[in-house]
Amino acid sequence: MLGMSFKAVAFDIDGTLYSDIRIKIKSIPFLFRNYRLVTAFSKIRKNMRKEITGELSPEELMSAEAALLAEKLNCTVKEASELRNKIIYGEWEKYFKNFKIYPEVRNSLIKLKRAGLKLAVLSDFPVGKKLEYFNLADLFDVVLGFPESGNLKPSPVPFLKMAEQLEIQPDKILYIGNRLDYDVIGAENAGLKGALIGPPARKAPGHVLVYKDYEDMAERIVSEVGK
Repeated sequence: MLGMSFKAVAFDIDGTLYSDIRIKIKSIPFLFRNYRLVTAFSKIRKNMRKEITGELSPEELMSAEAALLAEKLNCTVKEASELRNKIIYGEWEKYFKNFKIYPEVRNSLIKLKRAGLKLAVLSDFPVGKKLEYFNLADLFDVVLGFPESGNLKPSPVPFLKMAEQLEIQPDKILYIGNRLDYDVIGAENAGLKGALIGPPARKAPGHVLVYKDYEDMAERIVSEVGK
């Protein structure tokens, strides 16, 4: 039981709408070919989450990311920016075309909308064409990705920006993701309720709201609407 009335349900994308393991397997050629870049990018992203506080403009965030990546790769900022845009934010997206997301995602989201709930996505990556590839683009009221989000999770900035765009108070929004440290804690830092879904939820602490799959999520949330 949720114990409160939500007006919107928001979702992370990567690892939440689909299996992290399956996309990594599909992306093996990409990851092998770009191992040094992907590894460096992963490391500088962790640093950004710790070091960057407050809200930055999209331009400032992209510049900060490129500068850190350049330092890690020992290249110019321009070269790092071009590599990131072309490979991390460009080429990798193609691997999501015709990729199967978790079962019943679309039907479950439709049930939430029919119950009168607003829907949103908040991602730490550019959303690009992913929602189109997943046949979900028509279902969301708000779509917010990096760098327009203003910061990376678990900063409260992206969550509060999403709430503002939804025009709903944070405590009336449920945010569902696949990571305790970024999604649940980040949501709670901003006054939202956080939850985990799918396989990652199996190892969740006892106090965290969890859903075993999307059918379970939709059934439980819809049953609470209007209470």
